[in-house]
Amino acid sequence: MTRTRREQAEWRREQLLDAALAAFARKGVDGASVKDVAEAAGVTPGLLYRYFDSKEALVETLLTERGFLPRLRELLMADNQGRPARHVLAELLGAFDALLADNADLMAVFFSATQARAALAELVGEGQRLIGDFLAARVAAGELRPHDTVTAARTLFATVAIGRRTGSPVDVEHLVDLLFPHER
Repeated sequence: MTRTRREQAEWRREQLLDAALAAFARKGVDGASVKDVAEAAGVTPGLLYRYFDSKEALVETLLTERGFLPRLRELLMADNQGRPARHVLAELLGAFDALLADNADLMAVFFSATQARAALAELVGEGQRLIGDFLAARVAAGELRPHDTVTAARTLFATVAIGRRTGSPVDVEHLVDLLFPHER
């Protein structure tokens, strides 16, 4: 089957991201070089640089495109107004936990991404803001008691991530119950 140039470029870009994910997971972000990624993809470093300006840009792209934020946005954009906050939170945390469980390589990159620390902090901060805004809206609607919504968002996602990272996944329903015991 003949591919257009655009389809070929997109296929190559995805191949490079796959190779980068594998190399970064195997050697760590700091331990893997652009040459390692290029070798894993079967291309030259020069070709890799045609798609990504730097190793940091490659890491940022992996975290941005293959991380949890696209799924989080999708879940929060869904019509959740009629659903209890605790159910929506449990669904969000369950999706986050499933992403971590199904993408061990991505999780390894996430936890070793000192090369892209600023981008990582921005991604984590955006995720926390999105959840914090959701919680704040539910506080304003009277569904949840007033609380520090940003700290609650940090606590929820950090607990799930650390549980998955240490091999002790948490029960997301119980986690939501701990933070919001009286909201049913």
